Amino acid sequence: MPLTALWSQVQVNGNVLDNRKNGLANVKLFFLSEADTISTTTDKSGHFEIPLAPGKYGMIAVFDSENEYRKNVQIPEVSSFILDPIVFDFGIIDGVVIKTTKEEVNGLDRIPPIDLQKLPMANGVTSLLVLTQAGVNSNNELTSNYNVRGGNYDENLVYVNGFLINRPFLTRSGQQEGLSFINTALVNDIYFSSGGFQSMYGDKLSSVLDIHYRKADSLRISGMASLLGVEAHVEDKIGKHDRFQYLFGARYRANGYLLNSLPTKGNYNPVFWDAQLVTDYTMNEHWSWTILGHISSNLYQFAPQTSQTDFGTANQAYSFNIYFDGQERTKFLTSTVGTSLNYSSKKYEGRTFFTYFRSDERETFDILGEYYINELEMDPSKEEFGDSIAVLGVGGFLNHARNQLKADIFSVYHDGSVIFKPKNENTKHELKVGAGIQIDHFDDVLSEWKYVDSAGYSQVDQPTEEVDLYEVIKGKLQLENQRYNGYIQDHWEWKKPRKNIPVQKKLTYKDSTGTLHEKIIRDTMAESRSGLSLDYGLRGTYTTFNSDGFITPRLTLTYFPVKYVYQNGKFIRRGVRYRFSSGLYYQPPFYREFRTFTGQLNQNVKSQKSAHFVLGMDYSFFMMKRESPFKFSAEAYYKYLWDVNPYEVDNVRTRYFANNEAVAYATGLDLNLNGEFVPGLMSFFKLGFLSTKEDIKGDYYYDYYNAAGEKIIYGFSEDQVAVDSNRVDPGYIRRPTDQHVTVGVLFQDHMPGLKQLTCQVGITYGSRLPYGPPDHSRYKDTLTMKSYFRVDMGMSYDILYRKPGKTRNFLKKMESAIISFEVFNLLGVNNVLSKQWVQDVSGKYYSIPNYLTQRRFNVKLIVRI
Repeated sequence: MPLTALWSQVQVNGNVLDNRKNGLANVKLFFLSEADTISTTTDKSGHFEIPLAPGKYGMIAVFDSENEYRKNVQIPEVSSFILDPIVFDFGIIDGVVIKTTKEEVNGLDRIPPIDLQKLPMANGVTSLLVLTQAGVNSNNELTSNYNVRGGNYDENLVYVNGFLINRPFLTRSGQQEGLSFINTALVNDIYFSSGGFQSMYGDKLSSVLDIHYRKADSLRISGMASLLGVEAHVEDKIGKHDRFQYLFGARYRANGYLLNSLPTKGNYNPVFWDAQLVTDYTMNEHWSWTILGHISSNLYQFAPQTSQTDFGTANQAYSFNIYFDGQERTKFLTSTVGTSLNYSSKKYEGRTFFTYFRSDERETFDILGEYYINELEMDPSKEEFGDSIAVLGVGGFLNHARNQLKADIFSVYHDGSVIFKPKNENTKHELKVGAGIQIDHFDDVLSEWKYVDSAGYSQVDQPTEEVDLYEVIKGKLQLENQRYNGYIQDHWEWKKPRKNIPVQKKLTYKDSTGTLHEKIIRDTMAESRSGLSLDYGLRGTYTTFNSDGFITPRLTLTYFPVKYVYQNGKFIRRGVRYRFSSGLYYQPPFYREFRTFTGQLNQNVKSQKSAHFVLGMDYSFFMMKRESPFKFSAEAYYKYLWDVNPYEVDNVRTRYFANNEAVAYATGLDLNLNGEFVPGLMSFFKLGFLSTKEDIKGDYYYDYYNAAGEKIIYGFSEDQVAVDSNRVDPGYIRRPTDQHVTVGVLFQDHMPGLKQLTCQVGITYGSRLPYGPPDHSRYKDTLTMKSYFRVDMGMSYDILYRKPGKTRNFLKKMESAIISFEVFNLLGVNNVLSKQWVQDVSGKYYSIPNYLTQRRFNVKLIVRI
């Protein structure tokens, strides 16, 4: 006799809870099978009991129109069965739903959760943004910086638990950077906006990244060790009534193994470490106190020896060889201390922040390089194929620096939110206000020069007893600045209820004979509400150093239509959103924007200004028989900028012209798709199109012509005697971040039948960026670099994985132990970071590519308790 005859019905029991382990009453549960849909409702304690036939079901728990829980369950052939508790991600306090995780916070979209420590990329959150968020780009895997929609590295706001984060100022290369402030082991939620954000966020031109660390609910410990370094973290809640919670993380990294894949060979000795502590103390039902502490040390020591770079074309190839002497030593010691006093009630929430940032940065180097340029034989039929056949030039350079910067930044600011209770239950009104002051103090000692002996000699226009240096930066600078700011943000929501909404779906199916049939499923939805929200506000800022002030309006309008989709034998609401954002975004100059190329401060530099126009939509849909929906997003944008402070990018160092002499624009389209292409694993695809250009007001140059009427190109034209000239006004030229096409892919998969073995693949592509000779003439930056393309891959195996319903016989307290094998730059692509310019004896210039890292392997162990 088959078992199904013995147990035709299984008594299934379970509980539905909030995240505080309280039972949720009146939650509707649907169990969907191929044959039928059976439903029940939880009692006042959150318990339910329902008879089901053995088999596989799609279970849906519906708390309200906005909160659902979906899961596949297998009912075994037994007499009774207890389901695992169904836990929603919110708590119930005085009948009010308090969500711990929201899909949107203050207008910023939440990035779907992913295991950051498994990613085969060294920069954690930055790598995630570059791979998943359209409009976010980075062409340097050694840096944690990123640019957004044509902006530069300095135009992005970063918050951690509400604290505004600063970073070192003297960093000139990705090799020096070390660790990002954000510790991936502590991250709970990531919210991000590529533009058009609310007035409550600060004064930057491009983006906002808002990181929320976890709130500890139990003892958790994790550790990670790899060929690049080690990390560890611990969290817990202690004290009476579990009022005190803490998170502590520490990291150590030595990137020498990775840097040894660079073309420049030598003794790399980079040592980076940091420690971070976050505490929360709940004093009573209204008051709480938060502390954030962080200290970081970046010590980068490098003694270069040799470098060889082959460049050119198949028909005209060259070899560039450098022999070095000297060394570089850079040390950054930074610390951040912040505390916030938080108040919360039914109608008002307020947080007062006190933060202090200290940075002590020292940069010293004396690097002597002697080089020669060879022409290579590229005829395969000749014996000298691939060898040098001519020395085109020899030369040398000496780079010297003794730079020291000390920065102290103190800020106090308050954010408040008042919730009004309108008479109409379909209306919601919230008012946010805030004000703050920031005090900046900088002491900067600059002593930097570069001597170039190109092609064996230094050329000077007139005889002199002084050494002719290529570039000199000298200065002893002090900057004292106070910045006052405030904002007001009004939020309205209107919902239009609709009842007895007819819905239908046409389905096609084949019968047992293979004949195709159609049927229409009709239903009536009892009630649903379309939504409209409006956010508008003003932000004002005044800086004392340059006596610059402004008030900027911002607005966002969002519409949520009522759309339905037929899924798992039931009509459910489809997630659709249309949004329009606009406003003025001004960026007051910080320290580096005031500093000129020669090392002086221009106090007359004013705020850079922009107007944003963003039109976007989100659309959720189901495919591939997945339980979770896929999400497609598209945003078209246009940004007009004026009073622009032009800049050049040298590796990761942004060097400003320290004036407001340009206008610019950025326009483009961002497309994003994410979903579970493999069940239980989120994957992302992004595609971005961008055009950003600037026009420096009043700039011009002359083209010179020889007697034959030919345009003279120095170093190439035979007749270089000018007899005529023509003035050229360059107009709009490409900005340094003008990358027309970007592609990002983060794909996750697991071995069929072996879910503990997963694979993560990251693909980044960026089209050609502009560049030019290093003479600070922006109109010459019309050359293009090689496209950036990189593939990283990781394979992870959890040796403690257990299937649902099974228990371990050993190491019961350990959550996971993951061994990961990673391959950086899987295809070994020679990506170009920048260009180095040299000259031969005939006056011809060569741009020598500086390549990024080659293929590298990494082994990583992650243990979690």
